[in-house]
Amino acid sequence: MTTAAPAIHTNSKTAVKTTVAVAMSGGVDSSVAAALLVDEGYDVIGLTMHLWTDEKGQEMSLNRASGCCSITMAQDARAVSDRLGIKHYVLNLSKEFHGSVVENFAGEYLAGRTPNPCVRCNTFVKWQTLLDKAQKLGCEYLATGHYARVQKTGDRAMLLRARYLEKDQSYALWGLSQHSLHQTLFPLGDLPKSRVRELARGLELVTADKPESQDICFVPDNNYRRFLQDNFAMELKVLGGGEFIGPDGRVLGHHEGITNFTVGQRKGLGLSAGRPLYVKRIEPETDRVYLDYDENCLDSVAFGHDTNWVSIPRPSDPVKCDVKVRYRSEAVAAIVTSLPDGKVRIEFDTPVRAVTPGQSAVFYDGDIVLGGAILTSIEGVSQ
Repeated sequence: MTTAAPAIHTNSKTAVKTTVAVAMSGGVDSSVAAALLVDEGYDVIGLTMHLWTDEKGQEMSLNRASGCCSITMAQDARAVSDRLGIKHYVLNLSKEFHGSVVENFAGEYLAGRTPNPCVRCNTFVKWQTLLDKAQKLGCEYLATGHYARVQKTGDRAMLLRARYLEKDQSYALWGLSQHSLHQTLFPLGDLPKSRVRELARGLELVTADKPESQDICFVPDNNYRRFLQDNFAMELKVLGGGEFIGPDGRVLGHHEGITNFTVGQRKGLGLSAGRPLYVKRIEPETDRVYLDYDENCLDSVAFGHDTNWVSIPRPSDPVKCDVKVRYRSEAVAAIVTSLPDGKVRIEFDTPVRAVTPGQSAVFYDGDIVLGGAILTSIEGVSQ
């Protein structure tokens, strides 16, 4: 290879004696991550997680050549491993994935919240179950193709954003523990995506020009309503429909179930109004979906639970930082106050649109990921 991996590892003398497991999804990023580590002299083992067995989802993944739960994932990962001359194993983690990710995914939608399954998968499957399996295989580190970085400072490991922010994936990694971070390598953290593609083509990897999957891996057509109907029909039947409540408190119509909606949604409401209406709040206990005008859907304060301070100890004083409330959203200045029982209060300097319960709020100090939490409730500026 013409380019060494980013200098985030130990020296080459130590690397020869170090065994690293690479979580290989069958995509170009994890393929190049493995290649870079091989080039540095690590003893690399490729691990592919078998996570989902839904026949409909698998067929769609095969047709679209995407989705990290498809059968082609393991085939491509094995082909790359053979090309690199490393061992490759497929681990059946479907039970753990269903319990930690899929059931939570359905439960959150049934409760009127919008989950982020990638955060759950990273926290509870990749960096718990898979890391444990890797250690039992004699691996000292787990590496992935995520665009993020780890920096060691004293006895703490800090999670950092990727050097090239257009591909930064640190938002989905806030749930990692200090134990996990100390045993994690991100070989792509300093590289742009274009360079990763270039390296893959130079090595003639089968994944070099493979398209990126933008969907939830176990919902490859991105139709989560279809997924819920196929896999949780009884729960949906019990849930039933409910009312649309307008800005003035009047009933505007009826819907077929709160799982069809997310905070901030405008399209697909099936209502005619003089002005566009947006989902402002979902009330699962009454099955009501509250709608309002755009200017009334801004929030100045939000609350979160299951907080994890990933890079710093839990702060005793309020923290000034930048907060992202969705993966694709811009970070905004805020004050985050740690509360008892793993909760936080987030006060935004500027009101934020569509703060959505179930999504993650991630706290940044420059490139450092301080921590994150699951959004639970909001206080709108008009309330």
